[in-house]
Amino acid sequence: MFELKSVKVREARSEDVMAIHELNLQALNYDYPLDSTRDRLESILRKPNCVILVACHDGQVIGYVQGDILEASYTAPMVKIEALAVNADQRHLGVGRLLMRSVEQWARQQGVDDILLNSGEERTEAHRFYSAIGYERGKKEVHFTKHMQSN
Repeated sequence: MFELKSVKVREARSEDVMAIHELNLQALNYDYPLDSTRDRLESILRKPNCVILVACHDGQVIGYVQGDILEASYTAPMVKIEALAVNADQRHLGVGRLLMRSVEQWARQQGVDDILLNSGEERTEAHRFYSAIGYERGKKEVHFTKHMQSN
Protein backbone atom coordinates (compact mmCIF):
# COMPACT_ATOMS: atom_id res chain seq x y z
CA MET A 1 0.00 0.00 0.00
CA PHE A 2 1.27 3.47 -0.94
CA GLU A 3 1.67 5.95 1.92
CA LEU A 4 2.62 9.56 1.29
CA LYS A 5 4.77 9.65 4.42
CA SER A 6 7.08 7.12 2.72
CA VAL A 7 7.75 9.57 -0.15
CA LYS A 8 10.98 11.53 0.16
CA VAL A 9 11.74 14.71 -1.79
CA ARG A 10 15.32 15.53 -2.73
CA GLU A 11 17.22 17.53 -5.31
CA ALA A 12 17.58 15.76 -8.63
CA ARG A 13 20.84 14.11 -9.62
CA SER A 14 22.32 13.18 -12.99
CA GLU A 15 21.30 9.55 -12.54
CA ASP A 16 17.62 10.60 -12.41
CA VAL A 17 17.66 11.40 -16.13
CA MET A 18 15.83 8.26 -17.29
CA ALA A 19 13.01 8.71 -14.77
CA ILE A 20 12.65 12.41 -15.65
CA HIS A 21 12.68 11.55 -19.35
CA GLU A 22 9.94 8.96 -18.85
CA LEU A 23 7.84 11.35 -16.74
CA ASN A 24 8.19 14.02 -19.43
CA LEU A 25 6.83 11.59 -21.99
CA GLN A 26 4.15 9.90 -19.89
CA ALA A 27 2.84 12.77 -17.77
CA LEU A 28 3.59 15.84 -19.88
CA ASN A 29 3.52 14.43 -23.42
CA TYR A 30 6.98 15.82 -24.23
CA ASP A 31 8.77 13.44 -26.57
CA TYR A 32 12.24 14.96 -26.18
CA PRO A 33 15.29 12.79 -26.93
CA LEU A 34 16.97 11.13 -23.94
CA ASP A 35 20.42 12.51 -24.85
CA SER A 36 19.00 16.02 -25.02
CA THR A 37 17.20 15.52 -21.71
CA ARG A 38 20.53 14.44 -20.20
CA ASP A 39 22.26 17.56 -21.54
CA ARG A 40 19.49 19.86 -20.26
CA LEU A 41 19.44 18.18 -16.85
CA GLU A 42 23.21 18.55 -16.46
CA SER A 43 22.96 22.23 -17.37
CA ILE A 44 20.05 22.91 -15.02
CA LEU A 45 21.74 21.14 -12.10
CA ARG A 46 24.70 23.53 -12.37
CA LYS A 47 22.57 26.69 -12.14
CA PRO A 48 22.02 28.15 -8.66
CA ASN A 49 18.80 29.90 -9.73
CA CYS A 50 17.17 26.63 -10.84
CA VAL A 51 16.04 23.56 -8.96
CA ILE A 52 14.64 20.18 -9.88
CA LEU A 53 13.17 18.29 -6.96
CA VAL A 54 12.24 14.63 -7.28
CA ALA A 55 9.77 12.62 -5.21
CA CYS A 56 11.02 9.11 -4.47
CA HIS A 57 9.14 6.07 -3.21
CA ASP A 58 11.00 2.83 -2.51
CA GLY A 59 14.06 4.31 -4.21
CA GLN A 60 12.18 5.10 -7.44
CA VAL A 61 11.54 8.59 -8.80
CA ILE A 62 7.76 8.96 -9.09
CA GLY A 63 7.52 12.67 -9.78
CA TYR A 64 9.42 15.90 -10.16
CA VAL A 65 9.03 19.65 -10.17
CA GLN A 66 11.31 22.23 -11.76
CA GLY A 67 11.48 25.83 -10.61
CA ASP A 68 13.56 28.70 -11.98
CA ILE A 69 14.03 32.16 -10.50
CA LEU A 70 12.93 34.80 -12.99
CA GLU A 71 14.04 38.38 -12.77
CA ALA A 72 12.58 41.27 -14.73
CA SER A 73 12.83 45.03 -14.55
CA TYR A 74 9.10 45.38 -13.84
CA THR A 75 8.55 43.04 -10.88
CA ALA A 76 10.19 41.43 -7.90
CA PRO A 77 11.92 38.10 -8.60
CA MET A 78 9.58 35.13 -8.81
CA VAL A 79 9.93 31.41 -9.25
CA LYS A 80 8.47 29.98 -12.42
CA ILE A 81 7.36 26.37 -12.32
CA GLU A 82 8.67 24.91 -15.56
CA ALA A 83 7.30 21.41 -15.00
CA LEU A 84 5.37 19.31 -12.54
CA ALA A 85 5.00 15.64 -13.39
CA VAL A 86 3.80 12.68 -11.34
CA ASN A 87 3.69 9.05 -12.43
CA ALA A 88 0.15 8.11 -13.47
CA ASP A 89 0.02 5.32 -10.85
CA GLN A 90 0.76 7.77 -8.03
CA ARG A 91 -1.56 10.65 -8.99
CA HIS A 92 -4.29 11.84 -6.61
CA LEU A 93 -2.27 10.59 -3.62
CA GLY A 94 -0.63 13.87 -2.58
CA VAL A 95 2.68 13.59 -4.47
CA GLY A 96 2.06 16.69 -6.62
CA ARG A 97 1.01 18.67 -3.55
CA LEU A 98 4.17 17.51 -1.71
CA LEU A 99 6.37 18.55 -4.66
CA MET A 100 4.70 21.96 -4.89
CA ARG A 101 5.11 22.56 -1.13
CA SER A 102 8.77 21.60 -1.51
CA VAL A 103 9.43 24.00 -4.39
CA GLU A 104 7.56 26.73 -2.49
CA GLN A 105 9.89 26.15 0.46
CA TRP A 106 12.91 26.36 -1.90
CA ALA A 107 11.54 29.66 -3.26
CA ARG A 108 11.24 31.09 0.26
CA GLN A 109 14.82 29.99 1.01
CA GLN A 110 15.89 31.97 -2.07
CA GLY A 111 14.07 35.06 -0.75
CA VAL A 112 11.31 34.82 -3.37
CA ASP A 113 7.67 35.42 -2.39
CA ASP A 114 5.79 34.76 -5.64
CA ILE A 115 5.42 31.72 -7.87
CA LEU A 116 4.23 31.75 -11.46
CA LEU A 117 3.19 28.80 -13.56
CA ASN A 118 1.60 28.24 -16.92
CA SER A 119 -0.66 25.33 -17.71
CA GLY A 120 -2.01 24.32 -21.09
CA GLU A 121 -5.61 25.37 -21.68
CA GLU A 122 -6.66 21.75 -22.19
CA ARG A 123 -5.18 20.58 -18.85
CA THR A 124 -8.34 21.22 -16.84
CA GLU A 125 -7.50 18.58 -14.21
CA ALA A 126 -4.19 20.35 -13.55
CA HIS A 127 -6.06 23.67 -13.29
CA ARG A 128 -8.33 22.24 -10.59
CA PHE A 129 -5.25 20.93 -8.74
CA TYR A 130 -3.48 24.30 -8.82
CA SER A 131 -6.61 26.11 -7.65
CA ALA A 132 -7.04 23.59 -4.82
CA ILE A 133 -3.54 24.32 -3.51
CA GLY A 134 -4.01 28.08 -3.51
CA TYR A 135 -2.96 29.27 -6.97
CA GLU A 136 -5.10 31.86 -8.70
CA ARG A 137 -5.66 32.32 -12.39
CA GLY A 138 -3.77 35.27 -13.78
CA LYS A 139 -4.26 37.31 -16.89
CA LYS A 140 -4.95 35.59 -20.18
CA GLU A 141 -1.99 35.53 -22.51
CA VAL A 142 -1.14 34.27 -25.96
CA HIS A 143 1.98 32.12 -26.18
CA PHE A 144 4.35 32.82 -29.08
CA THR A 145 7.44 30.83 -30.05
CA LYS A 146 10.02 31.16 -32.78
CA HIS A 147 12.52 28.47 -33.69
CA MET A 148 15.92 29.97 -34.41
CA GLN A 149 17.96 27.74 -36.70
CA SER A 150 21.58 27.21 -35.71
CA ASN A 151 24.24 28.03 -38.26
